[in-house]
Amino acid sequence: AKFGLTLPPPADLGADRRADLLPVLIVVEQSETESESSSGSGGLNNFFSNLGNNLNNNNNNDKGTVAVLLNRRTGYLLGDLEPSPGGGGGGGAFGDDPSSGMGGSTASADAPTPPLLEKFCIQPLWFGGVDNLSPGLDMLHLCPTVQGATALTDDGLFWGGEPTQAQDAMEDPELDRIFTGFDFKFFVQATRFGPGELQQQIDDDIWYTAQVSKEVLFKSRDRMGTQRAKPLWTEIMELLGGKCLQVRNQLYKDEV
Repeated sequence: AKFGLTLPPPADLGADRRADLLPVLIVVEQSETESESSSGSGGLNNFFSNLGNNLNNNNNNDKGTVAVLLNRRTGYLLGDLEPSPGGGGGGGAFGDDPSSGMGGSTASADAPTPPLLEKFCIQPLWFGGVDNLSPGLDMLHLCPTVQGATALTDDGLFWGGEPTQAQDAMEDPELDRIFTGFDFKFFVQATRFGPGELQQQIDDDIWYTAQVSKEVLFKSRDRMGTQRAKPLWTEIMELLGGKCLQVRNQLYKDEV
């Protein structure tokens, strides 16, 4: 299955853990024809899955829709991807490029080279899906001064740009507030749907569609002591109400 679910999540995991496993997607790219065909569902919206539905991978390489998962962590922080001090071919995601000052051969022991993405070192790296569509990192963020970024929503949600340039962009004096690394989400890989595939799945009630604010998408969901943060899937379903709230309540019916 495309999202690592071949069966519905088992009940003994608990409702929150099961909700965390249900995929939440945001659409980041659409072909013109795909955008027109899905305009009745809101175009560039967030799509998240119905309970118990399985999605099969589609290997169609034609243009269609590209999305990223919003609730699949890799277990790594961006700082984990930096080459180890002294080089040695440590396998960092950014390579061992001497021109970047990260190779170790030009840095002295007394003046260690700062990480290439120093301002993002403690940010988690997310799985966007199973499709390798770009060789590096992709960014979902709130910073309007990042070069090459595409606006996804009217309330200031952006996709794309270079992470290294974003570190300078977030300190632009013309910004109306202070930006930090927590205004950025970083992804490897993505989720591709062939032409018409996503719209067909929406028509088949495999996905619910929603327009979700950037505040909800970027809310911290790390564990707070012994208290588990509310899963993104759960919060969106509650905000939608109606049928979606009924589905949410079905998942949580055994919770005290």
